[in-house]
Amino acid sequence: MNAHLERLQPLDGVIVAELGSRPAVHACGQLLQQLGATVVIVEDPAMAPASRPVAVVDKLSVSGPGPENTLTEELIRNADVLITSSDRDDTPQPADDTRIWCDITAFGASGELAGNPASELLVQGYSGTASVTGRRDGPPLPMRVPLLDMEAAVYAAASIMVALRVRERTTSGQNIDIALYDVGVNALAAFLPLPFAGREATRNGNRHAILSPWNTYPTKDGWVMICAPTDDQWNRLCRIMGSPQEALSTTYSSTTGRLTNIDAVDDIISRWTAGLTLDICLSLLADGGIPSGPIVELQDLANEPNLVHREMVRSATCSSGSMYSVPGAPIQPRGRGAGRIPAVNEDAPEVAKILAGRRLRTASESARTCGFPLHDVRVVEIGMNTVAPLAGRQLGALGADVIKIEPPRGDVNRANAPLREDGESFIFSVSNTDKRGIVLDLSRPEDADTLWKLLATADVVLENLKPGSLDRLGFSADAVRSRCPELVYCSMSGFGHDSAYAGRPALDTVIQAMSGVMASNRQDSMPTKAGISIADQLGGQFGLLAVLAALHQRDRTGRGTHVDIAMQDVTAWSTQYLWNGAADLSPVEVLEGADGFVLVEGLDTQNIAKRLHADDVDAARSLGKRLSRNEILDLLNTEAIPVAAPVCTLDEVLTSQQTIDRGLVISRPSNDGDTWTVLESPMRLSKTPARVRTAMGRLGSLDVSLHDELVHLSATQAAARQTGADHAG
Repeated sequence: MNAHLERLQPLDGVIVAELGSRPAVHACGQLLQQLGATVVIVEDPAMAPASRPVAVVDKLSVSGPGPENTLTEELIRNADVLITSSDRDDTPQPADDTRIWCDITAFGASGELAGNPASELLVQGYSGTASVTGRRDGPPLPMRVPLLDMEAAVYAAASIMVALRVRERTTSGQNIDIALYDVGVNALAAFLPLPFAGREATRNGNRHAILSPWNTYPTKDGWVMICAPTDDQWNRLCRIMGSPQEALSTTYSSTTGRLTNIDAVDDIISRWTAGLTLDICLSLLADGGIPSGPIVELQDLANEPNLVHREMVRSATCSSGSMYSVPGAPIQPRGRGAGRIPAVNEDAPEVAKILAGRRLRTASESARTCGFPLHDVRVVEIGMNTVAPLAGRQLGALGADVIKIEPPRGDVNRANAPLREDGESFIFSVSNTDKRGIVLDLSRPEDADTLWKLLATADVVLENLKPGSLDRLGFSADAVRSRCPELVYCSMSGFGHDSAYAGRPALDTVIQAMSGVMASNRQDSMPTKAGISIADQLGGQFGLLAVLAALHQRDRTGRGTHVDIAMQDVTAWSTQYLWNGAADLSPVEVLEGADGFVLVEGLDTQNIAKRLHADDVDAARSLGKRLSRNEILDLLNTEAIPVAAPVCTLDEVLTSQQTIDRGLVISRPSNDGDTWTVLESPMRLSKTPARVRTAMGRLGSLDVSLHDELVHLSATQAAARQTGADHAG
């Protein structure tokens, strides 16, 4: 195998036309370029200057269509993939059935809000993601990092990889519908168990919605993020704190008890951290294996030790000689690209030359039938909590046979509150759909042998255990791939297996703290986490994209690979639009109405007061409290592009017509006869759609088909051994 094929470049020869103005479009194009595609960006003259470096880096730049410019038309006719945002831009539709057209919009192609060109921030309001960010005693806090755009970009890139896989086999293209709203509703997964259990989902500041302890605590010289929600982590934290008698109370011995008494838990920890310096506190927590970390400012990301080690923040120079920060490649760290920032239309001659050599494809009739694009892929998931399970459930929705391996105690999410009356966990059901399950104790030789039998039939391994855990059990990436060289082994962890922080544990908010998200999101000067579990979700989404890319590459080379996804990489990647200055950020205000909050973007306080017919902003705020949200919206949204949106609660999102029209919250059966409310996939492909079909049952519930298959594998293996013995005799 030559060195070129060993590198993950699955999209060599693919031409992508990037035609939309949304950040998600540019970020999707960036990901495809890092995977080897030739990406041509048709530049929007209105693009914000501070956003341009990360939007265009290592792409080919051409100017938009004009009276004498036919290059864009040629590009649209000849590109393999078109990425657009039709609700905000004039979008040419591909003229034949061989193109892959991915349209990223605010609300998608269906539903009562379809066509509404709302910005990311306003979609945060409609989708409920703004309602869960900020202090409980304060207003909602919209996130300035465009997290829904960035998640949408990853789902779009993954959908494009799926469509390319289908086209390789059928020559047929298809349309892809990615909605920021759908992504936002899916991002609420950690909060949805609360309304499912009849409880109110509220903002929690730097706390977790359903886990404790999980918060920012004061030290003598700064703030420390500590996440110790499992019983084992809580017990270890108590020992680190010197086992204070109050902390050892049975009141706090369970996840439910700690969540119910969250104020008391935080008070116990705060009294301990307040007596220590930040460095000493972090050292003690690290020695005890407790997920924790400092808050890293955006301007310090380029010097953060692990991001430096993994080359996730690079320098790039534009034609004027100015230097900018641009992201490395989260799927394959160590750069990926020269860091070139082209001038507008600089690459028109090169693009014309590339297009001149293109040969149009012809679609086959057989490709017009629908089906699951990963029907022939088997995935073994060895995962806990959110990250690997998210990648697994999306692969399952695409038709893969996902087999989830659980230890005898089960995935830790099975014990996370709130629980149903029968003790089953809502969050586990939401996180695990379209999977078959088996319980294995990998320290037992017979169970380890069962896993080896499954791996021999698998295409993919997903794992997000603490680095080194599977190595000690004999299932490291090297060990597995030495026996199964065609297998794709995807590791997802806080800081990566190749890391400056080898073996260091991490959970979502620790990663938010160490990736710039919290520093960019402040409430009354306090760095504040995104309410949604952005680091967990991006980790799983990038795992999904990496697996699809690696499968595409395996089809070309016959070889699998080990992909090392770091949650810190992907979360820092999501902040890239703020790396080169925040001068482009539009003003944002949150107004309180009589029946809830309204989010306003792009209007300064003077214009808000003017549209509300008030003398000044104080009068406007006073007036707003006497008006309904709809009345405020009618006064503010007077032009084609909306500037205001309601901040919807989770209950409102679950019952909204847009959620219903898009089929985002659905009921699905489990193999043990139960029914669960779960989330539909946000990936909408026109010919090979992702569809959620089943939920997982109780721990250890018998999956008859998997049991029968294992019996058959054992019999086949025994017969092979006997045949070998007969030949030897």
